[in-house]
Amino acid sequence: MKERNLDKEAQEENSSSQNVKLSILRIIRRGARSGKAELLLSMGSSFFIPLKMVEQYNLESGMELSELQVEELKLQSDYILAKKKALDLLASREHSVYQLKQKLLQREFNLQTILKVLEELQIEGSLSNSRFIENWVSYRIRKHPEGYRSLFAGLLKAGISSEQANSYLLLFFEEFDVDEILYRAAEKMMKKSSITKEKLIRGLKNRGFEYSAIIRFIDQKFTGYTQM
Repeated sequence: MKERNLDKEAQEENSSSQNVKLSILRIIRRGARSGKAELLLSMGSSFFIPLKMVEQYNLESGMELSELQVEELKLQSDYILAKKKALDLLASREHSVYQLKQKLLQREFNLQTILKVLEELQIEGSLSNSRFIENWVSYRIRKHPEGYRSLFAGLLKAGISSEQANSYLLLFFEEFDVDEILYRAAEKMMKKSSITKEKLIRGLKNRGFEYSAIIRFIDQKFTGYTQM
């Protein structure tokens, strides 16, 4: 291993842990697409490491490492793999900061590493709560029309602050006609042959629409609806 490649301070520090040596028993590649390998060490420990780090540090079976070198490798590996996973998740769809944090925690990345990655992604613009809110609300209105209360609760569940959620939704409902959204929600529900006026009212309330708006809407639009 090239000595300069690991933390210089860790190498120069005169601590007892530097004298404890661990051997690399085996390096198991986990498939080309994963881009990582598992490093099996003596004493029964192991961790995942990017393949490019295996090549960068010339790691191979039988090599001895100090505990400090192992910890430095783990920190570097955790950061690289956490950021790669975060970018992969963001490539599939927008996430809130909270959602992405939870998914990375589920994959057992170090918390401090996760916080560093989240901060960097926000600075770079890859991660944005504002963009998530806009995309999420647009998708919900298009696929599952809802009122303010349901949308607000959904944003809170995604880790958005009440202030930010309320601010966006107030502007959103100034631009979009609530009656139009109500109509679309009711239209979806009325496709069920067993729908009644009571079920329609209850269903629209469950979707977060105000009761007064529901009654006004039904009186105006569905007075002659035979199922009611």
